Amino acid sequence: MKQTTALVLLIVWLAACASAMPTSTPSTTTHTAVPLPTAANTPTHPSGTLYAIELDQWQQTLVQIDMNTGTKQTLFQTPDNGWLASFDLLPNGAHGDQLVLAYAPPPPEGEVNFGFTGLYLMTTKEATLMLLLAPQAEEELFFNPVWSADGQSIYFSHVKPLDQETYTFVTTLERLHLATGQIDLVADNAIWPRPSPDGTMLAYVHVEPKVLTTTLVLADPDGANARELLAPDLFTAVDAPMFTPANDMVYFSGAVSQTTSRSWWDVVSGVQTASAHNLPSDWYRVSAAGGEVTQLTTVNGVGLYGRFAPDHADYMAFASQDGLYVMSPEGANLEKLLAGTFTDSLAWTR
Repeated sequence: MKQTTALVLLIVWLAACASAMPTSTPSTTTHTAVPLPTAANTPTHPSGTLYAIELDQWQQTLVQIDMNTGTKQTLFQTPDNGWLASFDLLPNGAHGDQLVLAYAPPPPEGEVNFGFTGLYLMTTKEATLMLLLAPQAEEELFFNPVWSADGQSIYFSHVKPLDQETYTFVTTLERLHLATGQIDLVADNAIWPRPSPDGTMLAYVHVEPKVLTTTLVLADPDGANARELLAPDLFTAVDAPMFTPANDMVYFSGAVSQTTSRSWWDVVSGVQTASAHNLPSDWYRVSAAGGEVTQLTTVNGVGLYGRFAPDHADYMAFASQDGLYVMSPEGANLEKLLAGTFTDSLAWTR
C-alpha cells in the first residue's frame, strides 16, 4: 500500500505526543484494587488474568489484572519518550509468560520518538526487553504482532519505505519463524492478523490502497486460499478480528458510519491517542464459513480489541478508549471492569 502524505501526518502527530510526554520515573511495582463484576462468586464468573496497555496522560503502562483478587499490577512502564504500540501473549493454555511487543525505545536526548517500532520479547516475570526484529531502514516499522497458535512463529505487519523522496510506503503481513529466523510473506496490504486457536486459519484485515477501505479476510495460516468474509461496503471500517474458542465464528470491531476523516496512518497502525481506529464502533460476528453478520453491542466505542476467557467461551473481554469490559459472547451482561484509556491490545490467561 502506498501513500504520499503518511509520513507528514505521522510526524505532526508524534511531535504533539512528545510535547505532552510526562517526566515521571517509570515504576514496575504498583498495585491497585480493581472492582470485580457483580457475579464474582458464581461458578461462571470469569477468572484468570488480563493483560492490557493503559494510557494515562501519555504514560503507557503494561498492566496485569488478577480477575480473582481484583488487583492491578504494573509489569512494564514505558520510559520517557518511549512508545509501546501493542503486544501479544504466548497462548500456552495456562499462565502467561512470553510476550511480544511492538515498541520504539526512547531516541537520544532532545530527539522526537517518531514511533518506528521494532519487535521485542519480554516475560511476565521480568520487565527486560530483548530485541527480536529491528527496523533496517529509516521510517520502517513493525506492528500488530501476534503469536501463532503453536507458539513457534509470530505474525506481524510491516511498513517499509519505497522512496523517501516521495514518501511512499508498502505494507505487508508477514510471519517470523522463531527457530530459523525465516520471514515469509503472508499477504500484501494487510493488517490485524489473528490465527484461530486450532492453528488452521488466519483472519486479517485487507486495506485497499487507493481508497483505504477495509475488509475482513480468512485464509490458511500461510496466507493461501484467502477469501473475504464480508460483503463489500457493509462497513466503513473493520479491525481487531478474533476467533471463538471453537474456531467457528469470527468476531470483529466494525464502524458503519464515517464520523471523522482517516489518514493512511490511522488505517494501518492505529497511531492516535488510544484506538484501533478513530471511528466509533461495535462488536459483530460472522461464521467462519461466511454468511449473515450479527451485531452484538451498541457501545459505540473507540479502539475495541477483544479476547475470550481461557477456560470457557462464556465470557469475552475487550479494551477500549474508555475502559475494560466483560460480556457474554452474545453481547449480554456487559459490565465495565475498569475505567480508563486502554490501547488496542489485550490478553487473557488462566
